[in-house]
Amino acid sequence: MKDNIKSALNSIYSNKVRSLLTVLGIVIGVASVTILISLGQGLKNDVTSIVQGFGSNVMFVMSGKIDPKDTKAMQNPGNLLAGDILTLEDISAIEKIPGIVAVSPMTLVPGNLAYEDQTASPTLVGAFPNMLESLGILQIEQGQMFSTAADGFVVVISDQTATDLFGAGVDPIGQTVTINKTPFTVVGTTSSTQSNSLFSGESSNFAIMPFDTATGINKGVVKIMRILMKAGDTADVKNLKDEIFSTLLTLHDGEEDFTVFTQDDLLSLFDQFLSLATALVSAIAAISLVVGGIGIMNIMLVTVTERTREIGLRKAVGATKSKIMMQFLTESIFITALGGIIGLLISFTVGAIVAAKTPLTPAITPEVILTAIGISTVTGVVFGLWPAFIAAQKDPIEALRYE
Repeated sequence: MKDNIKSALNSIYSNKVRSLLTVLGIVIGVASVTILISLGQGLKNDVTSIVQGFGSNVMFVMSGKIDPKDTKAMQNPGNLLAGDILTLEDISAIEKIPGIVAVSPMTLVPGNLAYEDQTASPTLVGAFPNMLESLGILQIEQGQMFSTAADGFVVVISDQTATDLFGAGVDPIGQTVTINKTPFTVVGTTSSTQSNSLFSGESSNFAIMPFDTATGINKGVVKIMRILMKAGDTADVKNLKDEIFSTLLTLHDGEEDFTVFTQDDLLSLFDQFLSLATALVSAIAAISLVVGGIGIMNIMLVTVTERTREIGLRKAVGATKSKIMMQFLTESIFITALGGIIGLLISFTVGAIVAAKTPLTPAITPEVILTAIGISTVTGVVFGLWPAFIAAQKDPIEALRYE
């Protein structure tokens, strides 16, 4: 093995430019796959942080049927965006379930926030006053939350929205803003507990108004997109989920056109989606590895041809077919391993740049490193096997005569 490695190094050193171009294909392939996997893992970590920030006793009801363990079982995707499936009767029924301490609907309102000549485009939400109690990722920073669902034309805005409208350092409490030309008084601001999250922009770009006011803006039509619920600290979340499901199923006349999610369900659902997306883009990037592997096979076939007399000489002095085959296979593996290491170093560099310049932190885990090394090694074996076999099958007499 030592002699094979030495022979591989001599061959690479003797053909520097050719070896560099050969390694380049593997470098690009390994770097692409590693970067995409690490980005996917970083995104999964960020989503996990967000969902866990909700709290283990927070639950959601959304329109449409989704099985968190089997996304293929989803029925009528249009229901996911429907605002007429969940009702106020559902909320009243959930509030009566023992163990539930807070329930709030969420309705969306189209439009922008404006203050004088400044405009912001936060997510406009209508909700009950206990919405913040139901979510662990938002908290009041200044002022207060409105007290009832019918508090009139008041709004609680996020800290980012306040900065966009009034500028940094300006107290927004008591200021008047307009939503679709209707004046609203700012009574409070929120801040996000997920300040380092990729999705912090979403939780820092909210504007919350009383549910009845939002319904009025929506021309009196009740549109409940989601129902947020919080269980008591001592409640059994799994049993509560089953009870909520049974209650809503009865109210919906046995039609399962809704889904009840717990924290674990959300984590499972997001993990499936993100794992699938990461696998798809990584598979596309892996095409470059195949191209690089074909390049290695081509170069190794050229190398075998150039070293035909050497092969004949080695066989003449007693080298077996297996030793000849292992010599060239080792050279192929060495080239791909070198490309894998360089690709991995590039991945670390790109990961550091992404982490420094964006909210996303790529996760280059030991599993990712082992995957990169494994991919490069397997590529070397697969695409080096045929040239090594050709070399091993050469007739020593004919090889010695080769010019």
